[in-house]
Amino acid sequence: MTGLLRRAWIPVVLAALLPFVQTIGNPPVLDDGWAVVENPLVQGGLRNAVRILTSPYNYGGPGTTGGLFRPVTTLTYAVNYEIHARSPFGYHLVNLLLHVAASLLVLSLARRLAEATMPDRAPWVALVAGLLFAVHPVHVEAVAPIVGRKELLSTVFTLGALLVAFSGRGAARSLGRLAGTVGLGALGVLSNEGAAVLPLLYGIVAVAVPGAAGIDAKGRRALLRAVTVSALLGLSLVPYLLLRGMPRGVPLEAQWLAGVPRSTVTYTTSRILAEYVRMLAFPGFLGTDFAYAARVQLIPQPGPVLFLSMLVWVPLVAGSLAMLRRFPLPSAGMLWTFGALLPVLHILPIGVLMAERLTYLSSAGFCIAAAALIGSLHRTPLVVGAVFALVTVLGIRSTVRAADWSSDLALWESEVTKAPRDVVVNNNLAVAYSARGQYAKAVPVLQTAIQVHPGYWRAHVNLAIAEQGLGHMDRARDAYQAAVRMAPGLADPLYFLARFQGSQGDLAGGVQTLAEARRVAPEQARLATMQGQFLARLGRPDEARAAFRAALAIDPADAEARQGLAAAP
Repeated sequence: MTGLLRRAWIPVVLAALLPFVQTIGNPPVLDDGWAVVENPLVQGGLRNAVRILTSPYNYGGPGTTGGLFRPVTTLTYAVNYEIHARSPFGYHLVNLLLHVAASLLVLSLARRLAEATMPDRAPWVALVAGLLFAVHPVHVEAVAPIVGRKELLSTVFTLGALLVAFSGRGAARSLGRLAGTVGLGALGVLSNEGAAVLPLLYGIVAVAVPGAAGIDAKGRRALLRAVTVSALLGLSLVPYLLLRGMPRGVPLEAQWLAGVPRSTVTYTTSRILAEYVRMLAFPGFLGTDFAYAARVQLIPQPGPVLFLSMLVWVPLVAGSLAMLRRFPLPSAGMLWTFGALLPVLHILPIGVLMAERLTYLSSAGFCIAAAALIGSLHRTPLVVGAVFALVTVLGIRSTVRAADWSSDLALWESEVTKAPRDVVVNNNLAVAYSARGQYAKAVPVLQTAIQVHPGYWRAHVNLAIAEQGLGHMDRARDAYQAAVRMAPGLADPLYFLARFQGSQGDLAGGVQTLAEARRVAPEQARLATMQGQFLARLGRPDEARAAFRAALAIDPADAEARQGLAAAP
C-alpha cells in the first residue's frame, strides 16, 4: 500500500483514462457541430485568433447563445482544426487529456490541503480524492462531447490556480504566487464564465485550512488576510471584462426561466440543488439537459417538494459551517461544492435548467470532502477494500454512460426514454434515424415533436427530409416551405429548401434561395459551396468559381469547394 501511495498518480491516470477512452473515436454529437466543427471562427484556424478574442463563443451559430464569451476554449478548437480539420479524434483526445490533468490536480490539491489538517493521512486522502474524481459518472457529459471542453479547461485552470495559491510559504514568494494564481484564474474565466468563483473557493479553503494558505495568524487577522487575498483574486476577471466589455446578460431566448416569477425561480433552485447533490452522491439517473428539464418541475409555491428538497441540501450547508473548525477539510470541500454551483443556480440567467457538465468544478470539492471523511477512518483492509469497490462501481457506471455518447442515435435513444415528450429530443432522434435511412421511424417521432411545439422549424425541416426519403415530394416541399416561413431570418431552413430544389432539378430556384441564405449568413461556407455546385451545373462557370472561392476563404478545409473549383472550366 505504501508504494501505491507514493505513486498515486499512476492509478489516478488509469482511472481517468479507462472509462472514457472509448470516447476518442466518437463522431460529433449534440452541439459539437455548430459550436466547433461548423463554427466559422474555428474553421479559420489560428488566422482567426484576433477575432476569436473579441467574438462570441459560438460566432456563426444560433443567436440564442451569442452573448457567451469563451475565447480560450475557442482558440483550442482552432488549434485542433488547424491540425486535423473536422476529424473528431484530436478534439476528443484533448478532452481526455484535460480530464486526466484535472484528476491529477485534484490529487495534488487534496494532498496539499490534507497535509495541513491530517498530515499522517494526507497521501491516502489524496489518492481517494483523485480516484473518486477520475471515475465519477457525472463527468461523462463534460468529457464525451467536444463542447464539454469549456468545463474541462476552466476547471483545470481553476484547480491549477488554487494549487499555486496553496503551495509554498514565505513573503518573498507571496507576490509571485498571487500573480500566478490570478493569471491561471484569468485563463479559467476566459474558458468558461463559471471559473469566476475562484476568489470564493480560495476564501472558503483559506478560512477553513489557513495553514494550507500559509496564513500563520489567527482569529480576525487570519480572516482579514484570507478575505484580502480573495479580493485580489478578483483581478482574474479583468482580462475577461477588457476583452468582452461589461456583460449584458444572456439573450432572452437563451434564458431557461425567462418570464418565470422570481419566487418560482427561487423555489425551483432548491429542487435543482437537491438534484445536484443526488447526482454527486448517487449517480444512478444520468441524462442530458432535456432529461433534467423533464425530471425537475417548476415549484410555483411552497409545498412538500420544496421542503423535501431543502432537507437534502440545507443540513449539508449548515452542518459544514457549524463543523468548519472541528472538521475543516470535509466542511471546506462541501462548501466548495455549493460555492462552485452558484453561477448555474439562476441567480443570473443561464441557458439550461441544470446539467451534469455544470458540476465538473464543484465535484472536485465534493470528492475532496468525501476523501477527507474516508481518511478520518482507520485504514483497515475493510475500508481500503470498500474504497476500491466504490471506485470500481463508479468506473463501471461511467463506462456504461459514456457508451450512450458513442453516436447520435445511441444518445437520443437513451434520452427519449427519460424525456419522451421533449421536442428537441424527439427531433434529434429523428435526425439520427433519417441519417441512417430509417425514414419510416423518423416520421412519427417528428409528428410527436410538432404536436408538442408546432412552431419548431427544425422539426418541420426534418419531417420534410423524412418525407422526401419516403418519396412523398409534395409533403416534403410543403414542410420545407413551412420551416422557411417560421424562421424568416435564419439561413438553415433556406439551405435545406435549396438542397431540395436542387434534387428536384430546380437549380435556378436553388441558386436564388442560396443567395438569400448567404445574405442572412455570409460566413457559412456550405451555402457558397452548394451555390457554386448549382451554378456549375447551370453552365455559369465564372459565378461558380466565385462561389467556390468564397467558400474556401471561409473554410480552407472545405474539400467540396476545392473539388468544385478544380473541376470548373
